[in-house]
Amino acid sequence: MRTPKHLKAMFDGWPELVCFDLDGTLVDSVPSIAAALDKCLVELGASAAGEERVRGWVGYGSAKLVQQAMEWAGLPAERSEEAYKVFLKAYFENLTQGTVLYANVESLLKAFKFQQVPMALVTNKPSLFIKPLLDHFGISTYFSWMLGGDSLEARKPDPLPLVHCMEDIEAVPENCLMIGDSLADYRAAKAAGFKCALVTYGYNHGVDLNELEADVLIDDLAELLM
Repeated sequence: MRTPKHLKAMFDGWPELVCFDLDGTLVDSVPSIAAALDKCLVELGASAAGEERVRGWVGYGSAKLVQQAMEWAGLPAERSEEAYKVFLKAYFENLTQGTVLYANVESLLKAFKFQQVPMALVTNKPSLFIKPLLDHFGISTYFSWMLGGDSLEARKPDPLPLVHCMEDIEAVPENCLMIGDSLADYRAAKAAGFKCALVTYGYNHGVDLNELEADVLIDDLAELLM
């Protein structure tokens, strides 16, 4: 298989390691997250936030998501622990409802696997959700690492999860790639010394991705195979 143009430009070949973000990069999980968060808010006596509003909150981990929702709803901070537990339970019960795999995800994973490129899943989502979600779409076996926001001492935008995977296989940072959709992914990649590819369709919280110095911006994961 020939080397795709973006990978040739970044690595003059295939990378030694690829780390993928999850929400907003591989899957659109907002419908199921929003449903769980709305259930949590209503149970605590507040109004539902709705999917559109929740879409702007997703990406910084579940604890931050619940905090933002509580602040929006005017709920007291002392109920944070209760709210977090209610949300986690509601989300786990409906983890895949409404969640969809973005286009060409498996094609890209298959290509990296064919080239024997190790792959990691690095998300700020709590780790207990990762494998069930990936299993649902039949893609968990592609990943040698599945790291959640609670797997290590720090999470994105800290580079630790990326560095952890890189050091496991003694890769060189400039030969590694982070694929994500957000400022957190970009900052983690740059801090780790990785190349960075950002997708334009994800959860970017209003950040103009063109203003970031990502190595490549793509509208579809298939562009990395062209």
